[in-house]
This record gives sequence, C-alpha cells and structure tokens, in this order.
Amino acid sequence: MRFREISFGTPEYRLECQLREEVLRRPLGLPLSDEDLAGEENQLHFGLFAPHGDLVACVVAVRLSPTEAKIRQMAVSSRHQRQGLGQRLMSELEKNLKARGFEKFVLSARTSAVGFYEKLGYTLAGKVFLDVTVPHVKMSKSV
Repeated sequence: MRFREISFGTPEYRLECQLREEVLRRPLGLPLSDEDLAGEENQLHFGLFAPHGDLVACVVAVRLSPTEAKIRQMAVSSRHQRQGLGQRLMSELEKNLKARGFEKFVLSARTSAVGFYEKLGYTLAGKVFLDVTVPHVKMSKSV
C-alpha cells in the first residue's frame, strides 16, 4: 500500500468522495452532499492506494492554526477493514502533518471508534454529542 496526498478536484479526489460516501454516509442513509464538500479545496486529502491503484483508505486534515490540525472523514474500504490499514493511514498522516509543523491533532470520533483512536494515543477531550445522527466524542493528541 502506498500513502500519498490527493489533490482536490482530481479523479483520485472523486474516488475519495466515493469511498467516504460508501463507508461513512450510505450506512446512515445520508448521501455526501455539495454542502458537506464545501471548503474542501482548502483542506489536505490523503489516501492509501493498493499496488494496482485502487484507493483503499482515505482521510482529510484541516488546518486550524499553524500548529493544530483537525482530522476528519477517515474511511477504510469495507473489503480492507481489520487489516491494520486504518492504523497505517493514521501513522502516515501524523508523520506528514508533523513534517508540515503541526504539533496537535484533534478529531471527532464516532463512539464506536474511540478504542481505535485511544490505541493510537488520542485522549478524550469532551462529552458525547450527536453528529449526522451518530454519537461522537472529541479527541486530541499532541506530538
């Protein structure tokens, strides 16, 4: 698997949107809308690609300040889950963002994914709240 940045508006970006919709939105009966994608041209997009070129995992990062980034929309293809790819994606993302000067990462995790992020060193930073009909909690990590 190869980690690389995805440029906004490219065919790879469209694949990223399809993967995010398939994994994160379709199970909720909520399509990924133009409103959901607003502002993404100013965000950082990354993916893990299989040797034959298929996008198997993706994640988005938003600059909150020169040293803080919000991680959002992390998704792993259902065919590739439980193979350590989410952990690899997050590790590669953190290395990339750290090289860009980011020192703190924040995210809103579905409560079902809290254990995954805790294993990666993230800590709870708030109370449970609803987002797109699903319970979430804020988490953070400093590097």
